[in-house]
Amino acid sequence: MDLPKLPKTFSVDDVNGVQRIFEVERRVMATAIVLTARERWEHGYEFEVDGELVADQHTLFDQLKEKTKRGLSKTYLESGEYPSGAPYISVKGNHLKGVLSYNETDSEAPLVIIDGKPYTWEEVGRLLQAFEGFQVKIEMKDLADEWDD
Repeated sequence: MDLPKLPKTFSVDDVNGVQRIFEVERRVMATAIVLTARERWEHGYEFEVDGELVADQHTLFDQLKEKTKRGLSKTYLESGEYPSGAPYISVKGNHLKGVLSYNETDSEAPLVIIDGKPYTWEEVGRLLQAFEGFQVKIEMKDLADEWDD
């Protein structure tokens, strides 16, 4: 199997103009090639694409960069200050997306990576308190899958 040389890193600006640097990992599985882009710091953004073993890996890499750009083009939380000066973080537009991650300090509850930042399960619960009485839908997708937005 041919494993062409791919860039080990790339950078993309997020919706706020902040440059994010990603390290690329390639895994060859029994039936697929998986490329993962992880932000350089722990519990940051993470994106993934996969393709058949015969897939053009440079095309897969381009797909990974495009998926990363799309993922960084939108945020789900906003922060601000109340008139009293107290800070707040809230969910924008009644829609929240993130990635579940292992929590080293509490193996009973995952971290949720939202907008490239880790939040504990309790913090996510506090974010959702404003929606008391609303319906909620939780849907899981593999990291390599695309969301229908």
